[in-house]
This record gives sequence, C-alpha cells and structure tokens, in this order.
Amino acid sequence: MLARRGSNDPMSFVFVFGIFGVLILVAIVQYMIDEKRRKGIQEYCSRHGLMFHENAESVPTVSYSFSLLAEKGHTNKWITEMAGQRGDFTFSIFEHYYVSGHGKHRHTHTDTICVVTKPGVDMPQFFVRDENMILDSLGKLFGGQDINFNEDPTFSGAFVLQGMSEASIREFFNRKVRATFVNNRTKGYKYEGYQNCFAASVSGKLNIDQRLVLLSNVMKIFREIAVTKNNEDEYLS
Repeated sequence: MLARRGSNDPMSFVFVFGIFGVLILVAIVQYMIDEKRRKGIQEYCSRHGLMFHENAESVPTVSYSFSLLAEKGHTNKWITEMAGQRGDFTFSIFEHYYVSGHGKHRHTHTDTICVVTKPGVDMPQFFVRDENMILDSLGKLFGGQDINFNEDPTFSGAFVLQGMSEASIREFFNRKVRATFVNNRTKGYKYEGYQNCFAASVSGKLNIDQRLVLLSNVMKIFREIAVTKNNEDEYLS
C-alpha cells in the first residue's frame, strides 16, 4: 500500500517556492521595465526643456472637476508628470494609479491622462467616449444620458456625449466640432472639456513615444475646437 504524502513533502515545498520565485521574478522584471520607461520620460523632459515631477504638480485647477481625474477605487496616486508649453497651449501628461477590490479580488489600474489649456477659450462642460452598442443601449433603457444628433448619425453612432447643459453642448458641438472628433477618433480614448481646458485619457502606462502620440492627438482636436472671442465668428460659420 502506498504511503500517503504529508504536507511536509519536499516536492510540495519545491513547488510552492517555485511559484513564489516566478512571481518575484515577474515583479522585478516589471519594475525594471517601469523604471526604464520613467527614466526615458525624464530624460526627454530634460533634453527638451520640459518639467518632470514624480507627482503631478502642474495640473490646471479647472480640471479638478473632471471625471477623468477623479478618485476611483482606493490608493489613488497621480504620478510621473511631464509638463510644458506648445505655442499658446500648456499641457500636462501624467498617470493616475488606483486599486479596486480587496484580497483575491484586488486589481491595480493605471490611466495616462493628457490635459491641455489655452487662454481665452470657453467651452461648456462635456464628456465624450466610444459608444458600446450593447451596453449603451441597455443604459438608455434606464435613463442613461447620450446627446445625439439626428442629422449626424456618424458622430452619434461612434460616441456617447454627456454633460450638464444639453442646450450649451448642442450649440458647441456644431458640424465642425463633430467632424473633428470623428476624423481624429482613437478607439479607447475618453475626452472631457470645460472652459479653457481639454483632456483625454487612455488606459495603461505609456512610454515617451506613446505619450507624444497622445499629446499630438489631443492637440489636433483642441486646436480645431478651441473657440476664442477672436475667432468665434469664423469658427461658427
């Protein structure tokens, strides 16, 4: 009759320590990748006269009300910021790290957020994200907001548009603004705007090249929709 293996079986210990070893190795590799990415961002800032902060310090006050920057879950941190100017535009790119769940259901999340401001711009408060045909159809049944334009099924089919003042948003999202979002759409981006501030968020940690792509995409849209008193008449024509 075979002897039953006890809990002190050497092979059991080897297996357990092997699992721990793999987890530690994965954590070390991930740390090294993150450090390389962070140093790449810091070195780019140093070479190009941009500010780099371990914690986000240059985020414009008006963006504090944005849902993209709001606390989510717990252990919220806004970190690894690069900030500077491009012409009349001031920008800040940083990561929002947070944790959801506890114990076995604990998950870490990181979004990369780009916030851009320009003096003299005045936009209504709005939020734009990709439309999910199934989930958003269910949401509408329970009163979920989505401002649609019957004359523009392309925009309304691609995006969910929300905000505090539907009348102001409809006035602002004229044909040119809607076309700008459609023509510069990047799946997975979430956008938010208010007054002179425009922001976009994408899930994940981005290296310096990916951050510059994010900034370029945000600037393309904001340059088109940034209405000031000097160009409003031309813009609305």
